[in-house]
Amino acid sequence: MRASAVLELVRPHNCVLAGLAVLAGVVVAAGEAHSLQIALAFAAAFAICGAGNAINDYCDRKIDAINRPWRPIPSRRLKVSEALKISRGLFIVGIVLAALVNLPCLGLAALNSVVLVVYSGELKRRGLVGNLAIGFLVGSTFLFGGLVVGELLAVGILAVMAGLSTVGRELIKDIQDMRGDRAIGLVTFPLQHGKRATAALATVFISAAIALAPVPYALGLFSMLAYLTPVTVAVAFFIASAVVILENRKVWATKRASLGCKIGMGLGLLAFLAGAIV
Repeated sequence: MRASAVLELVRPHNCVLAGLAVLAGVVVAAGEAHSLQIALAFAAAFAICGAGNAINDYCDRKIDAINRPWRPIPSRRLKVSEALKISRGLFIVGIVLAALVNLPCLGLAALNSVVLVVYSGELKRRGLVGNLAIGFLVGSTFLFGGLVVGELLAVGILAVMAGLSTVGRELIKDIQDMRGDRAIGLVTFPLQHGKRATAALATVFISAAIALAPVPYALGLFSMLAYLTPVTVAVAFFIASAVVILENRKVWATKRASLGCKIGMGLGLLAFLAGAIV
């Protein structure tokens, strides 16, 4: 078993991002936690994300043999059984680490592990339900940080906004990937219902996320200057993305709309962090 192949399977850069999302959740929640708890939560998110990446490659091994033959399993740098063992081991490590933080974190870690397995094996091929699963996983990563410190109001709003905007962006990306998805037999929402309906639904999810943007300020959680300034810019990017995808569903437009959503999500997170710190 080659170390380079294992790293490629687990994709540690994605795992670090998952850990950083947990840390962001801790900051936004603004509760008190021991540094050891925070470190354990980071490590748990890292391990579970790596496990999810590994089980995804395991489930996609036949498709990857055609579309991504350089991946560790189809290139035979890792055996199928080895990839499965790595995934199983990382799931166990992640759940144990979450249990050492507290019981709510254990519950969410276990739930996310199940969702990751079911998503990789089935949901990603089932259209909108797969998009919703991704939105849940993204939002729950921030929520995990809130569970570390036991403060859920502000981070809960962030989690819902992140989840909604993620679903919108995933739908836009599905429009972009229609040709390839059709070739490999995926049943995505735009392949089932068309580009126009998908763009409209993506806009609904993005609009729902935008509608939540003023809530933290309205509840007195954050100050006007620290929070409203960056979140207003974030909302502008989301609106621009929605306008682009509603007006044009060509590949260049989907790429632009997807990038706009990504920037909006980053700015939205920045707004929550600024609101929590200032």
